[in-house]
Amino acid sequence: MAQVAALLVATSSGRGLAEELTAHGSYTSLVEGPDGVPKVLLGVNGQPVLNHWLAAMAQCSRLQPLDQKVFILCNEVNVDAVRAWASEPAFSGGGFPLENILTNGADDSLGLAADVASFLAAAPPSVSGRSLLVAEADALCGPCFGVARLVEHAVVRGKDTVIYMAAPEGMSLEGHAVVGLEDPRTAAQSASQRVVGLDAEPCGAVDAATLTPVLAPVAMLRPEALERLVKTVETGAASYSSRMGGLIAALQPGNIAHPSMYAMPLDCFFRLTDAYNVALTSNFYAYYAAEKAGFKGDAARALEASRRLAQLHEARTAAGGSAAAGVRLMAEVEAARPPEPCVDKELRKVFRGFWDGWLRGDRHHDLAAMAGRGITGASVLLGGSGGGMGHSGGGVKAGSTMPLRFADATTRRHGAKEQHAVYTTTNNTYGLKPPSQVDMPLTYTAASQHFTKSFPVTAPKSSSLVTAVTKSKVHKALDDF
Repeated sequence: MAQVAALLVATSSGRGLAEELTAHGSYTSLVEGPDGVPKVLLGVNGQPVLNHWLAAMAQCSRLQPLDQKVFILCNEVNVDAVRAWASEPAFSGGGFPLENILTNGADDSLGLAADVASFLAAAPPSVSGRSLLVAEADALCGPCFGVARLVEHAVVRGKDTVIYMAAPEGMSLEGHAVVGLEDPRTAAQSASQRVVGLDAEPCGAVDAATLTPVLAPVAMLRPEALERLVKTVETGAASYSSRMGGLIAALQPGNIAHPSMYAMPLDCFFRLTDAYNVALTSNFYAYYAAEKAGFKGDAARALEASRRLAQLHEARTAAGGSAAAGVRLMAEVEAARPPEPCVDKELRKVFRGFWDGWLRGDRHHDLAAMAGRGITGASVLLGGSGGGMGHSGGGVKAGSTMPLRFADATTRRHGAKEQHAVYTTTNNTYGLKPPSQVDMPLTYTAASQHFTKSFPVTAPKSSSLVTAVTKSKVHKALDDF
């Protein structure tokens, strides 16, 4: 079996994000001290970001056991916070070995390529000669993501492999990198494509008429590629960028003098670079949870209906005012859209639906962050829609998320029972009315269950003196005195 190790790079500074979150009054409880909570410890869907990455790696047999093959690279500023997370099993999902948490020796990122080179220089001998899975730890690859598909593909084919996402329409390309595929027309039918180039600094927004493969924050690199990466850093030719695009650009994908590099599709990914993307990620996880639950409130259905009407109105206006022509125009635009490479079509459909609403200003999915409710945006980021533990910074209780039935009154199932008109009561009249948002509580604190968890398994045996007469069921002469 090929030897594989994994590196989660958590070296980017959280100072800028802390300042942005402080400026948003609803997110101030995420900030602790001048540097703020590290981005890799922000809670998303009930778990810190690092926990999501560890869960994605736990599904890969080649990375087992995790405590021997997975490492985290920090900077000097956030290493103490990450080590505190690792030493607390309740937050890190059972604990993480402290010796696997290393630093790059600086207060910020040296650039992703230089960070990886510093890790290889300080890594234990067991890492030498292994392929390395590199991931930007302050990003997420969507719900239910696992690295096993990427690792197996890279090992079996013996090729350096990256992951890309078909960027949705209207997405800004600033801060991303665009992968050049050998044949974009067949990308939706192929498991991977050879990389022929990389645009590390694209500009503009995505056009729906063309496939734009945006580089995701995770890659699988073989030992030969790691050696070339270290030489590039030593010569000073590597980019200072802390993103995956800078690292891959240093390897010069598509250069005929180097081994081929391949790219595989991904459904969606998110970056936690600023407050905007933090809100975007939080909203999507809440939206995804609602979609998986299979139930939408009246508000969500009304928003979807108004969005479809707005699209029809735009198409009708573009078609000269005819509704029928507008419908045909919408069908033609959808048919002209190139097939989207993805792994899970249902997840991709959910992501596209969310993205279309997001561009139109729909922010209602992050239910606990609604203004005027007395609930901070931190409660979704720290608690999310999951049941796990989040980062309890700034006085917010870990896992103290507002349940959906309280956060959005329209999602409650109101099973009112109407009484006979002759015998109806005033209470029944009240009960027939569905609850509104003003009837919902502003806070929710679940019981800790501490008493029931510590309750003895077996009931105590009674050793007291019995003074009552034991009556016989057969005859009174057999009563026991």
